[in-house]
Amino acid sequence: MVESVSTRAPFREDEVLSVWRAPWVLRSTQRSLKPHARSIVGLVALLAGCAHASSPGRGGLAGRPGPVVDPNAEPAEPVAPHDDTPALNTEYFLGTRESEAAQFAEFARQIQELQRKASTEHAQPVQRGFHAKSHACLNGELRLDPHRDPRTRFGLFANGQENKRVVARFSNGVGWRQADGELDARGLAVKVFGVAGTKYMSDEQDTQDFLMTNSPTPVGRDAVEFMEFARANANGRIAGLFFLAGHASTAAKALVRTNAVDSMVTERYWSGGVYHLGAHQAAKYSTRPCDLRLVREPARDGEDYLRKDLAAAAREGVCMTLYVQLQTDPQATPVENSSKVWEEADSPILPVARIVMPPQVVEQSATPACDQLAFTPWHSIPAHKPMGHINRARRFVYEASQALRRQPPAP
Repeated sequence: MVESVSTRAPFREDEVLSVWRAPWVLRSTQRSLKPHARSIVGLVALLAGCAHASSPGRGGLAGRPGPVVDPNAEPAEPVAPHDDTPALNTEYFLGTRESEAAQFAEFARQIQELQRKASTEHAQPVQRGFHAKSHACLNGELRLDPHRDPRTRFGLFANGQENKRVVARFSNGVGWRQADGELDARGLAVKVFGVAGTKYMSDEQDTQDFLMTNSPTPVGRDAVEFMEFARANANGRIAGLFFLAGHASTAAKALVRTNAVDSMVTERYWSGGVYHLGAHQAAKYSTRPCDLRLVREPARDGEDYLRKDLAAAAREGVCMTLYVQLQTDPQATPVENSSKVWEEADSPILPVARIVMPPQVVEQSATPACDQLAFTPWHSIPAHKPMGHINRARRFVYEASQALRRQPPAP
């Protein structure tokens, strides 16, 4: 069934001609037609994407309603790499499909090796490969913004969708438990329940996960660099500094944001990687407090001060606004270079929902139910399918990490 997300007027002839005269469009059209031409949906998406890209820096045709597309369409698969300008809404293999499969299998082996290493060196049970320490999981609801941009109305944000129950997990970034004052990334993972549709993972059939950290970009432009960092970081701070020295242009933006923070509920969080928002467009997600004036300055007394502050905030209620950014230009807002910040001047943030966590009591110690939850960007419906090399790798790395930590301990 094809759903019209709006009653937009057709493009004027002068708009279409101006788009097709753009040099990068002429160069990319031949490449783009092949992966998209298998469906009418793809051709419509191509034209719409070109039109949005004709005004980079202003978010394309900002505020214009989106195209008519099948809301349940399966996004296109990655295509072979090339030396020309990339196309909108397009993923590219880092090598070939076969070489990526072998590479991801090796990453899965490496993450389990790092988990065992961390368990031994820190005298802790096997933890998540990343974001091992939970501060708390808060219950809440995803409440859609009734005024959300028509271009964002796909997947969970489509017309006719209802508010849904969520669990939000706040965490530190490394794969072992350490004091909250240590240098580290901070994470917010949101699991939405009651989500119908085709799923990519078999372990959960009614959920959609959104994973974010308090940096606009992950460490590295792709999964190769990220796993290099993970191995270096596991070997101590000096090894991490050597990694940074060799990857300053692609790692520094994330690593400079690893200072201690005052509160988990005043931070801003970004998805880092790219996701579909409907089969026809690429997007990133971010959250920040509903009240932009919110300030919390707890005493940093003890290894778990962030948990204590989160428990105090939970008693009053917590609210975060969820935003999307739409890809407007394949170079300014790329899919396959995760280290490139999508600047808001190129792609403005568009509010789509609020994550409302009403007043609640957080237990004094971490609960097994929170720690047992599994989060992965591949708990997803097609309308929010992960994109890019770093996200394709996460499917295998997260699955391997989960498998190891759920193994019963050796006798």
